[in-house]
Amino acid sequence: MNTYSIIALSALLAAGATAAEATKPAAPKDWTDSVKDALTVYQDKDTFVQKVKFAWMEQFQVADIQPAGPNGSHLKPGATPVNQEFRRSWVGLNIDFASGTKFHTWGRIGGLPYRCTYDGGKVKHYSYTNLFDIWVSQDIKPVKGLTVKAGKIKPLITTDYATPSSAIYCVERSIVGNQYGLDSNWGVDITYAPNKQDKFYVQLCANDRAVTDKAPGHRDVYGDGCGFKGEFGWEDKCYAIAAASHKFAVTEDGFQAVSAQYGHDFNNVYHHPRKKGANCYGLNTQDVVSLGYEYKQGKFHLLTNLVSSFETNNGDGGNNIGIQVQPMYSICPHADLILRYAGMTGHNSCKLAADRYICTQTTAPSWVDSIHTFYVGVDVYASAKDKNAAKLMFGAEFAHARKGGQSCYDGWEFTTALRWNF
Repeated sequence: MNTYSIIALSALLAAGATAAEATKPAAPKDWTDSVKDALTVYQDKDTFVQKVKFAWMEQFQVADIQPAGPNGSHLKPGATPVNQEFRRSWVGLNIDFASGTKFHTWGRIGGLPYRCTYDGGKVKHYSYTNLFDIWVSQDIKPVKGLTVKAGKIKPLITTDYATPSSAIYCVERSIVGNQYGLDSNWGVDITYAPNKQDKFYVQLCANDRAVTDKAPGHRDVYGDGCGFKGEFGWEDKCYAIAAASHKFAVTEDGFQAVSAQYGHDFNNVYHHPRKKGANCYGLNTQDVVSLGYEYKQGKFHLLTNLVSSFETNNGDGGNNIGIQVQPMYSICPHADLILRYAGMTGHNSCKLAADRYICTQTTAPSWVDSIHTFYVGVDVYASAKDKNAAKLMFGAEFAHARKGGQSCYDGWEFTTALRWNF
């Protein structure tokens, strides 16, 4: 066979493959696609406003705190071990424009029907209503992959917290992620993703999170759950986050990825004892470094995260180091098994209160010298095509905390959650 014959045969095969792809039937739709289509109120790529879509996310969960030993010796006066609440009840709106502009917002109600916390034997029903975020983003078309976002945004620090709320694998994020986990703040996000493998972003946010010592007359509008409001004066500083990630060894069955994040809070630096009128750090620390590694191959998926912080917001200015190791395995298309170890150590600088229920229900201290948690759970999916559309999550986590050389808390937390996101 001569060279011309080989070229002709190659062209013929290529044309045949292209024709086969063109005639390949589209993936069948399931019920999740029907719900998303129903939430799309307008779509036309030939107009300036190309798409208008509502979004809907719910999470109802029941948690049972079971401290080791007799319950009465660890639960707060009047407290019960069980809490139930709508952890998330969000309605959002997304509008896409032909100019590369996007408008996004999430309105939320949380804590309903009731979440009980206890203070001096009094039961407090905790709930809130606000805007989680509201922002406008713009693609900078002369630079491929460059996007600028401004408004009330979610800060992305640690591998766990950078995972969207709609896609988390465990019922609650780990103590490693939640120690630095922030509510949304006003700010600017610049993201550069030139390809599917690389991503870089910088976030600069206002810090209006004074929750203890604050200037006279200053109102902590975020802590009070007022959401959209903001009072930015000289006492309101800011923090910055810079991050990069790279995905490699990409195949049809998996990939590997590494990531690095650094956060710095420009707030008034204080050491023990606290200075009168100084804000609490928005990041819960002045500096935090997070390194992540992710591995996925076939049914196996591994997430790891190493985090270290300096001068934590505990009044003592201590440092800590934490690690999260989270292997997952797909039992079948409709169910995953999730294991997680998360640990942290540092003199009085590990935030046990980063767990959602332990410190609200029990007498455990908010800050400890070390924490070790072990989680085992199963996620059951209503749709194998879109696992995050609707799922039932079962989780059991054991926590061990020490302070002053002694064990200060041991116990189980059993949580069941029903989540959906469209």
